[in-house]
Amino acid sequence: MPHIPPRSGTAVMSGASTGRLPVRLLAAATGAALTASALVGCAPSDRSRGAGSGTLRIAASTDAGESLNPYASNQSPTQELRSSLLYEGLTALSPTGEFEWRLATDMTPNADLTEWTIKLRPGVTFTDGSPFTSADVVASIAYLRDPEHAVQGLALIEMIDPGKVKAVDDLTVRVGLSKPFGPFKDIWANVFLPMTKAGSAPAKPIGTGPFAVKAFTAGRQSSLNRFDRYWGTRPKLGAVEIIEYQSQQAQANALLSNEVDVASGATPAIAKSLGGKDDLKLLDSKGDFTLRIGLNTAVAPFDDVRVRQALRLLVDRRQVVSNAFGGYARVANDHEAGTPQCPAPDMPQRTQDIAQAKKLLADAGQSDLSFSIATDGLLPGMQELAQVFAENAAKAGVKVAVNVVTPQEFLSKWGKWPVFIDFNTLPYLPYVITSLLPRRVANAAHWENSEFADLAGKLFAAPEQRQCSIMNQMHKIEYEQGPMITPAFANVLLPYRSKVHGLVPDVSGRPLTFLTNVTVGS
Repeated sequence: MPHIPPRSGTAVMSGASTGRLPVRLLAAATGAALTASALVGCAPSDRSRGAGSGTLRIAASTDAGESLNPYASNQSPTQELRSSLLYEGLTALSPTGEFEWRLATDMTPNADLTEWTIKLRPGVTFTDGSPFTSADVVASIAYLRDPEHAVQGLALIEMIDPGKVKAVDDLTVRVGLSKPFGPFKDIWANVFLPMTKAGSAPAKPIGTGPFAVKAFTAGRQSSLNRFDRYWGTRPKLGAVEIIEYQSQQAQANALLSNEVDVASGATPAIAKSLGGKDDLKLLDSKGDFTLRIGLNTAVAPFDDVRVRQALRLLVDRRQVVSNAFGGYARVANDHEAGTPQCPAPDMPQRTQDIAQAKKLLADAGQSDLSFSIATDGLLPGMQELAQVFAENAAKAGVKVAVNVVTPQEFLSKWGKWPVFIDFNTLPYLPYVITSLLPRRVANAAHWENSEFADLAGKLFAAPEQRQCSIMNQMHKIEYEQGPMITPAFANVLLPYRSKVHGLVPDVSGRPLTFLTNVTVGS
C-alpha cells in the first residue's frame, strides 16, 4: 500500500472498506464538478430510460475529495459504492461471501503456482461501446502494479512480476509471479482491483459495470444511468442518484422527508428510532465487519504480550454488543473472521476475567496502567466501544480516557497513536496481506510475528483444500499474541423506504452494490 495518511469511511452502512488504510486516506477537497459532456464515452444512450426506469435515491456521506478514479488512494465508502456500480473485477464475492467469476471465467496455475493463465468472458462491452479484451487487463494490472500511482490495491498484487504480464490472445492473459501464490483468483474479488479501459484511467476512467455516469459533483451528488449493453443481467432500475450529506442524522432526516429512498449510514440508535416510522424498513446485514481497539506494539507497554492479554480480559463482550452496538452485533474472540468455507477455530471464547487481568498487569509491572484511546468517531460504535472499554478497565484499576479528535488529526498521526479504534471488513486473505504482515502501511499496530508471517507464506502457496487449517493456526496466534482487541462483529444497518424492493443483505457490508433486482415503486 502507498505510504499515505489514511482516511476513514464515514458510514458503516454503505459498506465500509478495507481496514483503516488504505480507505482512510486524506484527500484534497477539490469539489470539482463533472457533467455528462465531460465524461466522454461514459453516459449510456436514452434506451436506459425504458421499461423499469425507476430511480433509486441513495443518501451517502459527504466526501469532497472523491473522484471517479476507482484506483485513487482517497476512496471513502461513498466512492467505493459508486465505483462498484461503474466498474468490475475479474472475480467477485456474492452477498453470502461466496466466490464468483465476473470478467474472468477461469484462472489456471502452472505446477508451482508461479504463473496463472486468465480466461476472459467473451462479449463484454465497456460503457463507451468498445470491447473488453486482454489488452485492457494488461493495462489495468500495469496501472495497479506501478508504485508511482499509489493505488490502494497494490499490496494485494505485489507478487505479480510486471514484466511477465502478457496478452496471449484477445481473451487470454498470462500472469507471471515472483513467488508462488495459491489464492490468486480470490484476490481479484477485492474492490480495489477493478478493470478499466486501457488508457482511460485516471482522468476519464471507463468501466464495464451495469451503470454509467451521467453527471458527477464531488462532495455533492452522482447521477448514474443504467448501461443497456451490460453483459450480465441488466438492472431493473433505470438510474441511481447518490446524494451526499454531512452526517448520519442528516441522512436519516432526508429519508424521513422522502428526499431519498435509502440511508446508507445509520447508527443503531438511529436505526431503532426510524423503526416503524413513515413506512420505513431496515436491512440488517450480519457479517464480519469489526470495530477493534488497536494496540501499538512499537510503544511500551503494549509491546508486552502480557499487557495485551490482560487488556483483552478486561472486556465485557456482551456489554459491548448491547451498549456499543445496540444489540446489532455478535460476540467476537480477538481474531478476524475466516471465510464462509472455513469452520471457526477451536479456541475457548474469551470472557471478562478481572482477577487474571490484574495478575498479568502486575507480572508486567503495569498495575497502575493508564492510557487514552484515540478515535475520530466517524463510524457508528467507535466512540461507544471506547467508552465501554474504559468502564470495563476501571474495574481493574486501569485508567482509560477516550480521546475523540478530528479526522485530520487522527489521520495525520496514523501509526503513531499508542491505542486507537480501527475497523475492517476485508475477507481474511487480503486483510492478512494489507494489515497483519510486517511493514504494511495498514499495520498501524506495527505488529511483527515471525511464526504468523511464516504461516502466511504457507497460506499463500497452499492449494485451496489446505487453506482453512493454516488460517486457523494464524487465528490462534492472533488470539494469543495479536495487537487487536476484537470484541464483536457488528451488523451493517440500512434503513430504506418500503417502496424499495429487492435489496439483499451482504456479509461483506456492501448491500448497495447488489442492485440488479432492486425496483422502486410509487
